[in-house]
Amino acid sequence: MKKQQFRRFILDSVPVAMVTMDADLKITSFNIRAEELTGYAAHEAIGQPCHMILRSSRCENDCPLQTVASSMESATGLEGEIVDRFGDHVPVRIGTAAIESDDGSFVGYLEVIEDISRQKEMEREKHNFISMVAHDMKSPLIAIGGLINRLKKEQTCKGNEKLQEYLRVIGDAEARLESLAQEFLEYSRLESSQLNLQQSETSIEELLQKVTEIHRPRAEEQKIDLSCECKPLPAIKADADRLHRVFTNILDNAIKYSPEKAEVTISVKETDQEIVIRFKDQGWGIADEELPYIFDAFYRADAKEKSTGHGLGLAAVKAIVRQHGGRVSVTSTPGKGSVFTVRLPKEEKPL
Repeated sequence: MKKQQFRRFILDSVPVAMVTMDADLKITSFNIRAEELTGYAAHEAIGQPCHMILRSSRCENDCPLQTVASSMESATGLEGEIVDRFGDHVPVRIGTAAIESDDGSFVGYLEVIEDISRQKEMEREKHNFISMVAHDMKSPLIAIGGLINRLKKEQTCKGNEKLQEYLRVIGDAEARLESLAQEFLEYSRLESSQLNLQQSETSIEELLQKVTEIHRPRAEEQKIDLSCECKPLPAIKADADRLHRVFTNILDNAIKYSPEKAEVTISVKETDQEIVIRFKDQGWGIADEELPYIFDAFYRADAKEKSTGHGLGLAAVKAIVRQHGGRVSVTSTPGKGSVFTVRLPKEEKPL
């Protein structure tokens, strides 16, 4: 097989669109996946300026190729849209890199484009389903709650202890369902970035101390040694209420899944770009096979104690931290405990 044929075979075998451009941003190669994605044949695309064929949403103001040209650094995981020859908008994930000759001189660009239409469709379906279920649950629950309260006040019910007990059980179930519906709604808004953060100057140190003191009585009941090793930190722009929920959810799990006389420690360190918060416990730990899914919505890891949540707590943690431009991760050793790490940027970052 000739060198040119072999090169073409490689380009056409990869499952993503691959396009190369010269230094003037004119297309020099165009594989089969690029043809399928854009609707243009290779002979139509080659020689054309890339913006005429790809018509990406990033072409005008945020062209990744310009970034590569100025810094010579590759970029990956950039999301955007292209408009194919039929006018359809296709969501894509883009990676770019510079092409250099054998002597190291710059000769052009490589762009790898992945069609993420199905992924985005599934995200929309999940969001729509959660939102629909939550809204459809709210109305009948409000009616049930109102009728329960009216029945409790009826004279025929007041003297009937068994009936009052039934109404109490029904009322508790209604309250749990309403709480679940509210969690669904809030998580749906978080995932779709529809929940606007109310950002202001926030002291992470004060927020962590507040969360620690709130949880201290519960920790003492379980004979758990809870400590917060905080030090003075610069204030950052953040939504204090949302971060309070993040820290509460993580700390609540640390206490819930720790045995008596265990230690739960919160520590903070500062880097040039981030504030790093670690929640370390000596609980049951998380199995290796479960770690990749621990932040997924509705996922609940196996634990020695019965879990009472809905699997949305850590999913909300990830969504809130991500909206702040940060990251959350976990390491764990079964039988020894877990460490949840939240990284928050000192300055606002675009999502």
